[in-house]
Amino acid sequence: MQEHPPIPNQGHHAIVFGCSGINGWALVNQLLSDYPAPGTFSRVTAVANRAFRREEAQWPSDDRLQIVSGVDLLAGDDPALAATLQTEIPSVETISHVYYAAYRANDDPAEECRVNKEMLRAAVQTLERISPNLAFVTLITGTKAYGVYLLDKFPFRGQTPLSEDLPRVPAEYAKDLFYYHEVDLLKELSAGKPWSWCEVRPDVIVGVAPFGNANCMAQTMGIYLSLYRHIHGVNARVPFPGNTTTWTLTSTDSNQDIIARFCIHVSLQAPEMVAGRAFNIADSARPVAWSERWPALARYFGLEGTGPDAAALHPTAFMEQHWDTVRQLCREKGLREEVIDRSVHNTGARMGSLRLMDFDREFDLRRARSVGFAEELGVEESWGRAFERVRKCGLLF
Repeated sequence: MQEHPPIPNQGHHAIVFGCSGINGWALVNQLLSDYPAPGTFSRVTAVANRAFRREEAQWPSDDRLQIVSGVDLLAGDDPALAATLQTEIPSVETISHVYYAAYRANDDPAEECRVNKEMLRAAVQTLERISPNLAFVTLITGTKAYGVYLLDKFPFRGQTPLSEDLPRVPAEYAKDLFYYHEVDLLKELSAGKPWSWCEVRPDVIVGVAPFGNANCMAQTMGIYLSLYRHIHGVNARVPFPGNTTTWTLTSTDSNQDIIARFCIHVSLQAPEMVAGRAFNIADSARPVAWSERWPALARYFGLEGTGPDAAALHPTAFMEQHWDTVRQLCREKGLREEVIDRSVHNTGARMGSLRLMDFDREFDLRRARSVGFAEELGVEESWGRAFERVRKCGLLF
């Protein structure tokens, strides 16, 4: 077995699966930033399928951190996964808190359910066997749990704010939603065990990971608005890329830092308060419409955000029209053209939530508040923080 330097075992040992994604990256970042207090976690293990170098992650330099990248939870069997974790992780037997943010997309809903359920099962059951200190598993899901992706078939139209006590979507759709399969799995695995779990539900995640993401609105919007400013100049008017319906509809954003801090907070509460429960989390309980949000996003780039204009180019079309300029700016500024290209042609660039969701969907946050979490972020601070991270990643013009 590989030799590891000793680290004082004065606090909990956290493991984050899916550490290269928006939520996983933020969780590691907050754990290393000593949230909620110095000494709470004495070890932090970051696990990802993606292979990457430590410096790429842009986390604080910290001796508590152990990165285990290139781990495929579906490769091999449980003993093989256990051998990998035991070899790579110092004091693996002390792992106490699991933060699960791993996800694998698949165009076949049934296969997506199977794959993601099996990944979670492999991670949890393997840790059960090799870490007797396992105490809590936090699973991050999202608003798909309320069926927002069903669009015109959204079952809770007019029933906002969305509460965790709402039933699941109709069975014909529920069978193809992998979140439900993951939740049911944790109920089954935890029965009669010394560890417990909870589910955390954010809405649109305002944030970014240094490695890029297949569906990141903050990254896509930041790149688009920075190019728009370069083309049209400071103080230019930039129309909202949605429509007149979505301009006034309300929702509640979920900044990646708020999500991460809540996940950590809830995992440290008494099990009888949180075990087996779902929790909504968002920047604020106050609903926000794009008529407020869009001007705030534009202001960050020195632009004037205005209402929708049917004649305006879609952000993706705007980027394509000016791609020669994009290439020139990338050469001049040393920006990452391939990442910018992926960012404006990803699923987030389709702007589905800006054009297709014709219903309010804000969250009820009373359950999160009931367990003592009261942190909030304003719209400008939340999106501004995300845009600064996009800039740090070398993606803004």
